[in-house]
Amino acid sequence: LFVLLGLLLTAATTAGAYRRRQVCLYRDLFQLERRQREAQEEFRITLYSIGDAVITTDREGRVRQMNPVAEHLTGWLEAEAQGQPLAAVFRIINEETRAEVENPVQRVLREGRVVGLANHTLLIARDGTERPIADSGAPIRTESSAITGVVLVFRDQIEERAADQALRDSERRFRWAVE
Repeated sequence: LFVLLGLLLTAATTAGAYRRRQVCLYRDLFQLERRQREAQEEFRITLYSIGDAVITTDREGRVRQMNPVAEHLTGWLEAEAQGQPLAAVFRIINEETRAEVENPVQRVLREGRVVGLANHTLLIARDGTERPIADSGAPIRTESSAITGVVLVFRDQIEERAADQALRDSERRFRWAVE
């Protein structure tokens, strides 16, 4: 009887210790997952708060994420663009020659560094609207420096070009008045 009670007591103590250990493990996992969700939410808030357009892609050049500015400029909603090839969402041509410009994702992946597009680049939105843009692409790297995708940052240059033209016109009028 004492041996049986001893075994039951040992089993109960072992089961209690095991349960406490499991509770601690699950609590730690829950806290780790909560911290990861908070970090992802902070990243999402940061991405969607940037004033320039931002599109991220995977290694194959398919759209992962885009912020509201990118949605506005491209005419694509993020939900529609996800998984689409970048060339379908981010159509760019040379303003002077009207020739297609090389896909920036391919260039970043090939060179493995930050690249900027040439001047006089036009973005053709989903509805056919053409906007002059300035942009750059950068590789997204893991801790081991492996490239997992590309981030594109671009902005509309219509207002900048209008301001430049107004300045040139003003300078021309000033020169004319001085002469």
